[in-house]
Amino acid sequence: MTETLRTTRVAIIGGGIMGVAAQYQLAENGWTDTILFEKAELTSGSTWHAAGQIAHAVGSRLMGWINKTSIETYKRVEQETGQSIGWHEVGGIRVATTDDEVDWMKSIMGVGKLLDLPMELIGPDEVARINPFYKVDDIKAAVRTYEDGHIDPSGVTMALAAATRARGAVIERNTRVLGASRRGDMWLLRTEKGDVLAEHVVIAAGSYANQVGAWFGLKIPSVSCLHHYLVTDTVPEFLDRPELPVMRDNAYGGYIRQEQKSALIGIYEGHVCPTVWEMPEGAPWAAENELFAADFDSIGDFLTVAFDKMPNLAELGIKRTVRGAITHTPDGGMLVGPSGAPNVWLSCGSSIGLAWGGGAGKVLADWMVHGEAEINTRGFDPRRYGTFADDVFIIERTKDEFMRRHDTPCPGKQFNSLRPLNRHPLYDRLAAKGAVFGEIAGWERPRYFGDLGEVEQIGWGHHPWHANAMAEAKATRAAAGVIDLCAFAQFEIIGKDAGALLDRLSANRIPSKVGRMSLNHLLTPKGRFETEITIWRMAEDRFFTGSPIARVTPDFEWIRSHIRPDEDVTMINRSADWGMLALSGPASRRILSELTEADLSNGAFPWLSGQEIRVAGIDCYALRVSFVGELGWELHAPLDRIAPLYDALFKAGAAHGLTDLGSYAFNGMRMEKAYRASGELTTDVGPLDVGLDRFVVSEGRMFMGREALLECSPEWELLYAELHDDDIDIHGGEPVLLNSEPVGLTTSGGYGYTVGKSLGWLFVRKGTPHTGLSVQILNREIPVTIHSDALFDPQNLRPRSED
Repeated sequence: MTETLRTTRVAIIGGGIMGVAAQYQLAENGWTDTILFEKAELTSGSTWHAAGQIAHAVGSRLMGWINKTSIETYKRVEQETGQSIGWHEVGGIRVATTDDEVDWMKSIMGVGKLLDLPMELIGPDEVARINPFYKVDDIKAAVRTYEDGHIDPSGVTMALAAATRARGAVIERNTRVLGASRRGDMWLLRTEKGDVLAEHVVIAAGSYANQVGAWFGLKIPSVSCLHHYLVTDTVPEFLDRPELPVMRDNAYGGYIRQEQKSALIGIYEGHVCPTVWEMPEGAPWAAENELFAADFDSIGDFLTVAFDKMPNLAELGIKRTVRGAITHTPDGGMLVGPSGAPNVWLSCGSSIGLAWGGGAGKVLADWMVHGEAEINTRGFDPRRYGTFADDVFIIERTKDEFMRRHDTPCPGKQFNSLRPLNRHPLYDRLAAKGAVFGEIAGWERPRYFGDLGEVEQIGWGHHPWHANAMAEAKATRAAAGVIDLCAFAQFEIIGKDAGALLDRLSANRIPSKVGRMSLNHLLTPKGRFETEITIWRMAEDRFFTGSPIARVTPDFEWIRSHIRPDEDVTMINRSADWGMLALSGPASRRILSELTEADLSNGAFPWLSGQEIRVAGIDCYALRVSFVGELGWELHAPLDRIAPLYDALFKAGAAHGLTDLGSYAFNGMRMEKAYRASGELTTDVGPLDVGLDRFVVSEGRMFMGREALLECSPEWELLYAELHDDDIDIHGGEPVLLNSEPVGLTTSGGYGYTVGKSLGWLFVRKGTPHTGLSVQILNREIPVTIHSDALFDPQNLRPRSED
């Protein structure tokens, strides 16, 4: 007799806060046919031993939204179920003792403004008034928040579970999942209590995510790191007073708060990151409610600083020490969204599970049920890591992230471990010329060119390298510049149905003539941006595409996933073994003509076209396009031919004033031309929000997302702005204000080096006046002027130049 298999729409693996919150949010969205499998008891992995803080004083709008959504979710569930979540709304104080930290506090005020989170910037006297036990001698400023605090990890998880069960979802405790395999369009999960067929699977397995991911062919970049917190004996001063706010201080890399009438002190060591259960073996399946022996030698110096900051704790005994495993990722962001395997989703890699769980669950549920989240969450996309993220990278970079967790997150901050990760053929040449590098998706790219061995100064204002970037931009506008863009997503899409595939995915018409190229936007079914790519039609049945390197995995998978079974389409990913040099500037034709027999005239090689040509004897894909708004060509070639190509360009360019160009100057020139980039084309907006109506509305052709796009009423408008302060720039995520009230936010910006103005892109609510606007940067309202067109070459004559 054939056994009847149980089926479910969604199987969730893992019963900590991330898994339970995801199941609750799915049920909130109408997906109640779900089963959550937990191998032991709910919360028995990392959740049960969490300290449970949830902060509003965070450095980005996305993280603020996540934390705010978590708090709102947990409070709603407590009301619904009547089960206590142990919520202590005591607020928090995050202190600053350095100038950079003060600037960070000021930037946090912008997050509060955007999300309507009550907070204020206070001085040391006010800190001392609120917490008279905290030493304020070296405090320069602090952010005080009011509606955040800490929560009982088990209490809130159990309340979520009760609410989920009440909606009809199933939770199976003490049921370990043993493996998975594909059966048709479903996943067959083997469990200790029988097999289950699931349409979707959510991996919320915490420290077990690596082992579970392997069943689905996934490498999940998550490492279990050990974190201490300590609970003191009773603090006499806490007996007859209201509970203090949670104190956060980078000086000891952690936090101090009340735990009933004791103090709880959390420490993140800045000099070491102890890890357990590293890949490939991973966490033992028998582990349950696991804790590890305290290492006071490791945290001793940090603990001494904490006692110095709050001296009334120094003579007390320690009645409890908790050292448990918490998952971290190489960049510190969690993994929430599609995994890359069909219908397998991640909700793991969370180092602050209680703060993130409710918000992460909503993001995941919205993505699964509705096809997208209401806020741009590309920073959480599990596919953001490319093939460079091997086991060594995942472990070592995660250790780096853990140790620098309480560094001040200044603009320009980078990780230093394993650098350079990808030493491509140009690296040594560029380093010898003074390149100061930034890492992007595992690749090194020059940010600017300075003195040999120069270390970049970072922070919110302009630094000495500002003059270097200005010189590069001006030299490119005057003659020509070359930028290393070897870190670039490059695909070839071949076959008789390749054109049909791209045409139905693209909101803009794809090139109809062989040799032509276009900028194209691929939309979600909801009419929002999935990605932006350039498409060059190499032949009737052959296309070449380019997009940012950070999008290489998501873009490749997105396009490939829409190939129909009966279509003749082959995709080749050239991103790892091909590179690209962008030559731009009025002298670029003269330089390139000395190296090729190809006719580079406008008639033979027009703007927005491509050809296969030989340059200095090297076969290249040459595309006539420039992201800095100049006459120019992108030269794509195999990586092992990039170095001689670069050398040949500079040999020929010496007489024409050719210069190296870094990414800071490149971005500034992009802003001068009012070109949109990935910061403006996010998953929470569509073409009508960013002024691309003419490309998608006037045509009758069908494409993915068209119906949703035409049915929606744009909520946003994208504005091109000049900032009335030449000493600081827009970085993205700052509030846009009208009469001191938020009406939008910035997306990206930079200094226009050849027009002498600080520029940025702003999203504002539709119907907002274009006058009287300001941007809040470092807690200052800086007026802006809105421009209707690019400040440099608004008629776009230079890219079409005959010269």
